[in-house]
Parts: sequence; C-alpha cells; structure tokens
Amino acid sequence: MSDLDDEIDGNFEGFYADWSAQAQANWTALHPEDALKRSYRRLSAFQTLKQQIVVPSSSEAAASIFHEAHNDALTSHTLASIGAWRASLKSLRSLIEATLNSLYFRDHAIELELWLEGKHKTGFSSLYSYFEAHPKISGLGTNVSGLAAIKAEYATLSKAVHGSNTKFWMTDSASSVLLWSDSKPKLSQWETRERKVLEGLACLTVCIFSEKLAGTSLPQVRSMLQYLISDSKRTALKSSVGVSI
Repeated sequence: MSDLDDEIDGNFEGFYADWSAQAQANWTALHPEDALKRSYRRLSAFQTLKQQIVVPSSSEAAASIFHEAHNDALTSHTLASIGAWRASLKSLRSLIEATLNSLYFRDHAIELELWLEGKHKTGFSSLYSYFEAHPKISGLGTNVSGLAAIKAEYATLSKAVHGSNTKFWMTDSASSVLLWSDSKPKLSQWETRERKVLEGLACLTVCIFSEKLAGTSLPQVRSMLQYLISDSKRTALKSSVGVSI
C-alpha cells in the first residue's frame, strides 16, 4: 500500500467519524419534532391501505411494486429524520412512480410481464393519462381523484431530483459539502411535500377501490385514512364515490 493510499484511507476514517457524529446529532435534534410524528401516522395509514386494499386485490408481482412504494415512503421519512432533505425528496418522487406503476400493472398483466423482462417502459406522463381516462376516475375531476396533487408534486419533486431549483440544494455559499442539516424550515418544507404526495396517492387509491370502502366496509381502513386525507377531500370523496372517512 502506498503512502497516498494510507493518506486517503486516513481521510476516509475521519470522514466516516464526522458524518456519523453529525447524523446522530441531527437525529437527536429532529426526533422530538411533531412533524415526524405526523409523518409516521401518515405512513401507518398508507401501510394499512396497502395491506388491506391493494395487496389482496393485486397479483403478487403488482403488489411487490406497491411494497417498494411503501418502502420509498419509509426511506423518505428516515432520510428526513437525519436532515438529508434532497435525498428524502427524491424518495418521494420514487414513491409516486412506484405507486402509479403498481396500480397500472394491476390492470395490465401482459405489460407487467414485459416490464419485468425489461421489454416495456412506463413514464409519468403516460401513467397520468391512463388514470385520467380511467373509468372510475374520469368523471370525478382531478382534485377529487388526487391526480391534480400528484401531477403538481411530481413536477416539484423533479426539480429536487435534477437540482434545477436552488431551494432544494443542500450546499450553499457557506457550505461546499453538506450531507444533512437539522434545519426546521427544511423539515417543514419536506413535510408539506410528503403530506401532499401521500394525500394525492391515497385519494387515487380510494377512488379506484371505492367499492371495497363503501358504506360500513373496512372501518379500520377508513378510520386510518383520516391521517392521510384532509377534511375537504373527505367530503368530496363521500359525495363523489360514497366513501366515508
């Protein structure tokens, strides 16, 4: 091993110690914040929607994509818990993509088989158009179905993914390297994105599976959905698809 190897390896150990300590410090600073508790309630509700509605109604392969979507949501929460803001937003965009793919491939077994073999591609625009024209969605309006929120949030999160808006950057004029921070304003901004993404996806899922949630069906699921869906959206869903939350 050369002297240069030794020097770089020594720097690696120092870097590891520094980022480990900072991650722990950020976690300690952010852990008491109510935003993270509210987030976990939303994630619990999303898991209930997955387990009680989506997975039992989907093929194993389509359900596996929804499992990955839920994992993306948990990843975003965990990254936000240590202040890795931009990475946490990237996971939210992946959550949108995986959820839409799962719901789409639930209805398209042949395309799913081709997709698993790398012979079929989907994109956000084509998936959005599919759900916009979906017979259970098309007559509801994009605000009720959640599609308006999903489209808006995907566009915003794409700016974080591509770094095309400086408000999503981690580094600034004072920090040439900044893996994470315990910024409370950044936490609030992340929570807004997460809340709107999960509400949009929850509304879309409720509309597609409305017959399973109508009347007095699945009271536990409908009760949990209060953590995902705002009062105004609940009123709209009850009026439009007969689901009381």
